[in-house]
Amino acid sequence: MTELKVAIIGGGGFMGYAHSLGWALAPITADTGATIRKAVLVEADEDRAKTAAQRLNWEDWSTDWREVIARDDIDIIDIVTPPAVHAEIAIAALAAGKHVFVEKPISNDLAEADLMQAAAETSTGVSQVGFNYRHAAAMTFVKRMLDDGTLGHPLQFRAHYTQDVGALGRVLSGWRAKKGAGGSGVTGDIGSHIIDLASYLVGDIDSVTAIIGAKDPAENTAWLPDDERLQGEYLDDAALWMAKFNNGAIGSFACTVYASGRKNRMFFELECTGGTVEFDWNHSDHIKLSLVSDNPDQQGFRTITLNENHEDYRYPLGGMGSGYVDDAALQLQKFVRAIVDKQAGSPSFADATRTQRVISAVMQSADSHQWVTIDEVTA
Repeated sequence: MTELKVAIIGGGGFMGYAHSLGWALAPITADTGATIRKAVLVEADEDRAKTAAQRLNWEDWSTDWREVIARDDIDIIDIVTPPAVHAEIAIAALAAGKHVFVEKPISNDLAEADLMQAAAETSTGVSQVGFNYRHAAAMTFVKRMLDDGTLGHPLQFRAHYTQDVGALGRVLSGWRAKKGAGGSGVTGDIGSHIIDLASYLVGDIDSVTAIIGAKDPAENTAWLPDDERLQGEYLDDAALWMAKFNNGAIGSFACTVYASGRKNRMFFELECTGGTVEFDWNHSDHIKLSLVSDNPDQQGFRTITLNENHEDYRYPLGGMGSGYVDDAALQLQKFVRAIVDKQAGSPSFADATRTQRVISAVMQSADSHQWVTIDEVTA
């Protein structure tokens, strides 16, 4: 069996924690076709690197990602650094022939995302981007019903991703607080997930019109006027946008970190000619489903509890409570299988770059107060 040695770059933070658990769980819950070794954890600070490697059970540590990429015994580079340095590391790793997994967003800079996509398309390595929610068993189930015609043609997609970290006064700090250091704003950070899900389930977005809100974290006031937001280069704390899809479907999206009481709630409804599905990440083992073909005396929503009969559900019976770490493992399992089978990873760098183009379009529309066509957005 193939052995794959993984190096994680920037592994001392929250996402390094999640990926470390994912790499440990991935070969346990399914046959990936390869054995996985957590070989090296990289952090810029030596003490942080040592401590994280020991706590998260990595064999070795380093403070030099370039040296790690150059090593012949490393097969996979897993990048969980701030987005501002994704491009430099990923392009170097792809040039060295490594397989590359990079956390979302692929980059905050569309020009860099384009460069990363080009590097991936010419590399011998497999590449994939970490939009973990699309790998959840619930999403696999909805995607199958779309592909086999059960739901019919998509008509309308409505999605919210809401958190309360801003409402509770837990303002972003460190690199996340500044765009130049890798901070994405709410649209690029959590909004990118619902854009990716919309693309995965419904299809490519054609155009958007948007408004965004930003606050001075030191002031408990309403959203800043647009001129003050732009002059102060504030990251967006809330966003609303409507979308038209290439296949004729329409959509609406909302995201914010000022939703008191919302604990990482990713929610959507998808209405199709054959029925409607509803999903709430806070109840991730359930899908609400209504089909037009139901008997007249049984029409309405029913709740389906995911179980061992659903693809990508990793427990022997329903109700066991799959969650964030399960999805972290699922996406890494699929990445490893793509390497073993010499297939493209999904979502690809091209998929993630298009998501970044949608994010850029949302920002442009909020500034111009006009509809923006995705394919016309350039770096």
